[in-house]
Amino acid sequence: MIWALLVLAACALVAYKLWQHSQPPLPPPDPEQAIKAAVELHKIRRRLDASLAKTEQRRNLSRLRREIGEAMKEPEDR
Repeated sequence: MIWALLVLAACALVAYKLWQHSQPPLPPPDPEQAIKAAVELHKIRRRLDASLAKTEQRRNLSRLRREIGEAMKEPEDR
């Protein structure tokens, strides 16, 4: 049983290597397109960072409002 699994794994590996070798190589990327893509990814990352910071600020503000609300509801006889 183990030998059969090893043979199947070896056949799968050989088939994958043959398939990978038969694929045409990718053309080199156009430098201008690569720079445009990098700039766009940087913009996306910057917007994501800003939105995560805003989300954290909103979360902290909500927590602070809850704490203030709970403090206001506490009895005054302490």
